[in-house]
Amino acid sequence: MARFFHFVVTARLSLALLLAVPSLGQILTAHASPYWTNTRTHAHSLKNAVFQRYLAQDETLDVVVALKLRNRDKLGNLVRTIIKTSKPPSGHWLTRNELENDYVPTAADAQAVAAYLTQSGFTNVQIEPGGLLIRATGTAGVIRKAFHTELAYFTRNGLAGVANTKDVQVPATLSGKVLSVLGLQTLDRMHPMIKPAAGVQLTGSVHGLNPLKFPIAYDAAAMPAATTIPVGIITVGNVSQSITDLHTFESQNGLPTIDPVVVNTFTGVSRDTSGIAEWDLDSQDIQAMAGGQVAQMVFYNAKSFTNSNITLALNRAVTDNTAAVINVSLGECETYTASSTGDGSMDTDDQIFQLAIAQGQTFSVSTGDSGSKECGTPAGTAVGASYPASSPYVIAVGGTTLYTDTSGNYGGETVWSGAGGSPSLYEPQPSWQNGIVPGSYRGLPDIAFDANPSSGAIIIVKGKTAQYGGTSLASPLFVGSWARIQANNNARLGFPSGWIYSHGAQMTPAFQDVTSGSNGDYSATTGWDYASGFGSLDVAATAVLTQSTVTVTVSPSIIYTGQSVTLTATVSGNLPTGTVHFYVNGVAFGSPVTLINGVAALTTDQLTTTGTAVITATYDGDLNNAGGSTQTAYSETVTPTHTGDINGDGVVNAGDLLVAEQIALGTAAASPDELARGDVGPLSNGVPAPDGKIDIRDVLIIERKVINPP
Repeated sequence: MARFFHFVVTARLSLALLLAVPSLGQILTAHASPYWTNTRTHAHSLKNAVFQRYLAQDETLDVVVALKLRNRDKLGNLVRTIIKTSKPPSGHWLTRNELENDYVPTAADAQAVAAYLTQSGFTNVQIEPGGLLIRATGTAGVIRKAFHTELAYFTRNGLAGVANTKDVQVPATLSGKVLSVLGLQTLDRMHPMIKPAAGVQLTGSVHGLNPLKFPIAYDAAAMPAATTIPVGIITVGNVSQSITDLHTFESQNGLPTIDPVVVNTFTGVSRDTSGIAEWDLDSQDIQAMAGGQVAQMVFYNAKSFTNSNITLALNRAVTDNTAAVINVSLGECETYTASSTGDGSMDTDDQIFQLAIAQGQTFSVSTGDSGSKECGTPAGTAVGASYPASSPYVIAVGGTTLYTDTSGNYGGETVWSGAGGSPSLYEPQPSWQNGIVPGSYRGLPDIAFDANPSSGAIIIVKGKTAQYGGTSLASPLFVGSWARIQANNNARLGFPSGWIYSHGAQMTPAFQDVTSGSNGDYSATTGWDYASGFGSLDVAATAVLTQSTVTVTVSPSIIYTGQSVTLTATVSGNLPTGTVHFYVNGVAFGSPVTLINGVAALTTDQLTTTGTAVITATYDGDLNNAGGSTQTAYSETVTPTHTGDINGDGVVNAGDLLVAEQIALGTAAASPDELARGDVGPLSNGVPAPDGKIDIRDVLIIERKVINPP
């Protein structure tokens, strides 16, 4: 007991001395503060941490400098519009060139920061793809001088690592360029959200499932596979065993072979194999839930679980812009990522997630396995959400206990007690949660899928059968579902958060609301709650809700200026109601038209501009249908009327005169088109003033045009 007391007192004194005694970094930088400015990387939260020693001057760290996006307010408005409308306002997802032109740091800014790092003594300075991140290697001495900070080793909760004990600064000349500096703390890092079952459980009301049964449980089995949709998975370390396990899983279940593309975001070799079971769970369940096949599976592979290395992998998934939906079964207490208490990776990663939304990508993130308390030492003992699930720019997927029969048929869900869900302590509430989520902070989860290890997935791990759960199962189930839904729509649908909240609040049939169970501080209720969000998805019903096609026709088929024509939009979907907006050459035309039995018709005589008219329509959507727009525009030429060109061949000639004479004499009847073109008289100040008939006056006017063509 005396020895234990001596250890505790010594540890507390060590931390106190650390905070009170000037360090080498403080001595080196004491006189330069007027020329320096803070970044979003502040002194790391060291509650309950035990100081070990300062880093020696020649010890090295790999750092990642994150730059600030340009036009952040403009990007924020764009992202909010996309989320609200479930489509980009420009009609297409932003391209890499468009992002670089408006939002990504300029090449000059990136070069300026890279030059500063090089001049400060960093080595291996490299601007990452996309220009948002710059990686470099520096000694502790170089880092102290370049960033006006201090570095020391600590232990906490059985883990050891480095942490910066002072706010990180950069020269004031770089204040508009540098957002944060990652890699200066390795004490707190991401971890997989995976939980093993006690063993493989095949019987009972709660039992393990072959991943191929999840599509049955969540009503996706009858849908086509996601063969056109590429997916991504954020992984760490050596993933070769997980690829082998994926092929074993495929062979045992008669599935097509997927050869994952491994995109390493580091040089050299990573020997970290601690995540094998996690990557097995991710890849096998995504493949199964997606219908057995995807267009491509990409492992965006980080060297380690440190925040800086995970950020590199997230960034690469976005700059590649290959995967439509990316799985992240990782997280940590958000306190260690926030700018006020952590390393600033929250602000950095949120930038990355916003760029992803702008180009139509979706990140799906596990909410954690410690219930309503994802923070504390040890984890699960203090309030706080897990990041990156607490980011408003990802889909946060919580966990349930899934009940099925032996065939996989759905029997209901309750909240899994370990499912992460709570208010964020740092991320403000996004607009799409207003009026639904209490308070003023981001609430999570958004939705929930199976996560209880007892009802978990029976997968292949290191060549053997094993059963796992955790919200690391829930997120891949959503990823596979969302990939399948997008394939069913034959389109990249983008980030579905706004869609989830607008339809979830209406309790549409696409959601399987979870109304019982608790994750600690929060219990499930009707509608959205911190325990399960809006519940799980009926995937087939969701696919219907996200699919609305709009087809436009025009009658009559030949249009004359000022003529009465009818524009018709036919909307397919789940008995669609609501309104349609017509557009002519991209400009709104007329008032919104109400759908009747899926059809909206607008009769007008206002097509008065001659030339090509490109006619499109958009559908606003309703409770059971997402909005949509015409994929193929209707193009027609608006022809001038009252010209005398009765036969419509583009010239007034003897043929038109002959027809006019026959009509005027009563030996032939004028068709509506002939009347529109041939009724040219009488003239009023030389301008046709049609009287609704073709008579001798029209004949004489046409005759003059034939004899004296204009």
